[in-house]
Amino acid sequence: MDYITLSNQAFIALSCSFILALLVILIVRSIIKNKSPHGLRRELAQKDNFAMGISYAATLFTVLVVTGFLFKNLSFTDIQADAIYGFFLMVFAFAYIHLGKSIHAKIILKDFNEEKEIQHKNICAALVESGVMIGNGVLILGLYNWSHAQSLDGLLILAVTFIQLQFFLYLNSRWHEYLFSKANQGSSLQNQFKFENISLGLRYGGQTLGTCLAIYAGLASTNYFPGKMVENLLMVALHCGILIFLQQFLSALAIRLALPKINTESEIDQQDNIGIASIELAVYIAVGLLLVKLF
Repeated sequence: MDYITLSNQAFIALSCSFILALLVILIVRSIIKNKSPHGLRRELAQKDNFAMGISYAATLFTVLVVTGFLFKNLSFTDIQADAIYGFFLMVFAFAYIHLGKSIHAKIILKDFNEEKEIQHKNICAALVESGVMIGNGVLILGLYNWSHAQSLDGLLILAVTFIQLQFFLYLNSRWHEYLFSKANQGSSLQNQFKFENISLGLRYGGQTLGTCLAIYAGLASTNYFPGKMVENLLMVALHCGILIFLQQFLSALAIRLALPKINTESEIDQQDNIGIASIELAVYIAVGLLLVKLF
């Protein structure tokens, strides 16, 4: 029992991270409550808005995982300094997650209003938003694990790199929209989201998460060069680009092997086959995790 003391660093880190996570949860609850015209309690308990529940759950999951991951890397040798640093670290992390989600909603999926569709109980929209939210959390953890930057020039490099990674997500989304349009006589994937095709939401969420995990692996496999913007951007582009391509190729190959003689495009796009979409979701995430473990 001598190891369980108030001076124990792990106990201090756990206490601080848990308290901060509770505060962030309260803030997230207030934000979601204000977004909903009927209030959070009525949406979840009275209207049984499953889409709102899925979106809320993904937000809480992202907040708690990011908080625990970042605080785990603090030493707490100087409690006051580390607590202040941890606070600002959380502020930057959640600000970037919100920014990434906004970029995805306003630019990448500009023809699809996620918030409005979630209020209308569109589960597909909730799955799309959840994949984006958790995926951006993965990106933030990857950036922190890659750089640990604290100086002003380091923060600038992180900001530009974050925008670069959003461009990768933009290209990934456009590629899958192209494949959908090609397989469905020119139909728009974003417009199809509005018809509450749950399997499409599962697949898109899985594709987004898999891509973000590949980016995390790419960041983990490259070095950070303090104060060198161009070198960092080139190395991130090279490593993340290769691993995203590898993730897409291996996922497509695994899906073909796991689902032989099944037209997955027809089953998901036209028949809303949730079982097939769940298999694809599992494959995208599993391949992404495999790359993280390897690199």
